[in-house]
Amino acid sequence: MESLTLEDIDTYSMISRRIVHEDLFTIVDTYFMPYGMECDKYSILGEILEVEMRKNEVTEEEICVMKLSCNELVFDVCINQKDLLGEPMPGRRFKGTIWLQGKINFL
Repeated sequence: MESLTLEDIDTYSMISRRIVHEDLFTIVDTYFMPYGMECDKYSILGEILEVEMRKNEVTEEEICVMKLSCNELVFDVCINQKDLLGEPMPGRRFKGTIWLQGKINFL
């Protein structure tokens, strides 16, 4: 417990020094945090591994399906293309608020 506290203090002091001269997103690679009062919404920042465009057969809208790596978790995120800012490509990062649903496969 004591070593964990010392590591936290070191991390905090390092971040405090860097934040003065650097942007937050150059310091933080990924995050996965609960968002709001609901237990199924999360704010995420993750690296895009794959991108695929699909068409919603019901609404005829273009959907962007991205495979993301976020805090050592890999999952797919679907977003309507008209709601997307920028051009998603592998190697870039995605930042947004998601509604998490699905199932977990423990390997």
